Amino acid sequence: GIVAIPISITLSQHVQSVFASQDMTMATNLARFDLEQMNNTAYVSIAAASITNYQGYSYDLIRTFSFVNGTAVSAESTKKITTQVTKSGSATVLIKLVTYISKNIRYPY
Repeated sequence: GIVAIPISITLSQHVQSVFASQDMTMATNLARFDLEQMNNTAYVSIAAASITNYQGYSYDLIRTFSFVNGTAVSAESTKKITTQVTKSGSATVLIKLVTYISKNIRYPY
């Protein structure tokens, strides 16, 4: 009995960490997939979105964007795109990734 209690506690913690690791891996992959899609989307079509059960998985995705340079009607502009993934039904953000996409930026070189 003295040996069984610590072993069962350790085993329980291991199982919990395996499930947490699985959630983090899936959330990271879904967020990276979404940002890759944004990199391959026409600049004017990049929009905010809130998607439940993203790609058929039990994870929700929230994509936001803002202009960090220029505006929607500027010839040159840069969008900051933020993607957050949560487990469906949870408010806890598992992963948050950010990227920047520009159009017609001219450098003074």
